[in-house]
Amino acid sequence: NWERILGLPYVFREAGWIGGLVVMLLFSLITWRTSILIGRELNGDPRPCGFFDDSPFQSPIPPGSAALKARMLPPITSFPEIARNSFGSFGAIVLSSVLYFELFSSLAIFFVSLGDHMHALIPRLSTANHQVIMAFFLVIPTAFLRTPKHLSYLSMVGTFATISVVSAVFVAFFILGDISNETSLRKFGVEEPPYRVQLNISGLPSALGLVAFSFAGHAILPSIYSSMKKPQEFEQLINYSFSIVTCCCLLVAVSGYYMFGNTVDDQITISLANANIPHAGTALTIIMWLMVLTTFSKFTLDMFPLSLGIEEIVEPFLVGETPKEIASNVIRYGLIIGSLMVAIFLPSFSLLCSLVGLICTMVVSVIFPAGAHLKMFGPKLSTFEKIIDVAFVTFGCISSVVGTMATLKDGI
Repeated sequence: NWERILGLPYVFREAGWIGGLVVMLLFSLITWRTSILIGRELNGDPRPCGFFDDSPFQSPIPPGSAALKARMLPPITSFPEIARNSFGSFGAIVLSSVLYFELFSSLAIFFVSLGDHMHALIPRLSTANHQVIMAFFLVIPTAFLRTPKHLSYLSMVGTFATISVVSAVFVAFFILGDISNETSLRKFGVEEPPYRVQLNISGLPSALGLVAFSFAGHAILPSIYSSMKKPQEFEQLINYSFSIVTCCCLLVAVSGYYMFGNTVDDQITISLANANIPHAGTALTIIMWLMVLTTFSKFTLDMFPLSLGIEEIVEPFLVGETPKEIASNVIRYGLIIGSLMVAIFLPSFSLLCSLVGLICTMVVSVIFPAGAHLKMFGPKLSTFEKIIDVAFVTFGCISSVVGTMATLKDGI
């Protein structure tokens, strides 16, 4: 998703060249490994998915049989099912709660991004005013659309938006080079070198959260796995995907930090819009409006599963269609107002992304996959695999707690 790469140059501003590079490569490696683990959990066997010749959903070999290529367990199709099989109903409830919290937090992040981009386009209005205006317009699709399928076509623009952001940063890097000094003069009225540092230890927690937020997305892996014609090729898909994603993330992060140094904004598109790139004003304006359009659509798309989840919880207590309809509207409007309030009181894109990364992504993308892998296949795992799983769980827990405390201390 394009919104997850906007803050990557800010990672290097927080942690420096060495810190940013280490954090990005380390977390890319960890989330690559946990993606592989999720595929094996879905496959019902600790061996590589490519070891098998058939789909787990169509295999004639019964799971648990003595055949060489018999899977240890029946295949799984969803995250909650993995959690239920590993940690019981309570584990499924905890995981679902974290996923819902991540969705709500994403709504607040979308509001912050909308306000920042609209303010860059129409600076005579404050960021908060733009957020309130956007909230008013978001009520319209919320009120009239009972399904997100009408916005699914608009969401495809997100892929084009991601390509546009990566391309814009890369092209600007070649055209502008190092403009940190000019940016400092424009923003602060003074020159304040040095504009780059090699390592900033105090910024590592925030940087880790931003990188974690960028590499989130493990919750959709079960859907991808289940929809594949040949699920046994899942790990090959993960290898290719992570290679491309990591290269794009490094490209955006390194190019953006080299151009702007410590003057870079927490959203690289804002820095580009204010950079006065020769002959690129129209193109950058189009990209900015593209950010607004896709953020608007993604807000509605992300709100639907969250609101439906809450509706399913309250529905047994309601009788009749009218109370259910009223409750549905109250929930959706409440989500808009609640996320707007969070965005107004915490109007920092980098802070919100970092907190979501440290709290939610660490659980969903690091702690849970490794813990479930250990729980499901423990007796069949090698000592080395067990050590890696325990190390991932320990790293995720420590990073989440310590990182969140340090980020809140510095950011609020």
